[in-house]
Amino acid sequence: MGDATLGEDEIKDLLGRLGRLPAANVADAMDRISAVDSAIGPMWRGARLVARAYTVLTRSGDNQGIHEAIDLAAPGEVLVVNGFADTSRALVGELLAGRALANGLAGFVIDGAIRDVDEIEDLGLPVFARAVTPAGPYKMGPHRQQVPVALGGQCVNPGDVVVGDGDGVVVIPWAQLASTVLAAEAIQSNEIAKKAATAQRRG
Repeated sequence: MGDATLGEDEIKDLLGRLGRLPAANVADAMDRISAVDSAIGPMWRGARLVARAYTVLTRSGDNQGIHEAIDLAAPGEVLVVNGFADTSRALVGELLAGRALANGLAGFVIDGAIRDVDEIEDLGLPVFARAVTPAGPYKMGPHRQQVPVALGGQCVNPGDVVVGDGDGVVVIPWAQLASTVLAAEAIQSNEIAKKAATAQRRG
């Protein structure tokens, strides 16, 4: 089944099934080469997301493009930001997170830093980033919207699927969505069977 021809119901079903899979199983299903740099992780315990990517390329330490993207991205999308791994200034804080939540966005994955982590956790918005700093950003640009971006050693295209949980972030190219879900489900089923067999032997 070619992912380019998926209907809305099929897409919803696949994303829902992904939501029940650990990022580790998804990474294994993609030959263990699609996980983002381990330095990019959840900013609060329990953060989890499965969503299609709206991409932003921004100058280091500058979040003008993120301000714009929050109003341009569709509800349910995750903002994936290439901030050039700069951790000297936070690109997202409580105010932007609140706007994103109000607009129905799924969260942020940022190759850069954020701030206001306690407040963002209180909002319940999933945010994955490289670091935390109290230093605020510049707002002058330049930036690019909806272009391929680098994210912790992976390439993310607009519309690709991002999976994030306590283990980190995995990127699924859109064309590989259906096959990846099937493979990850098989891996999960195999692991469950092995755990059950081990428990039975111990019992």
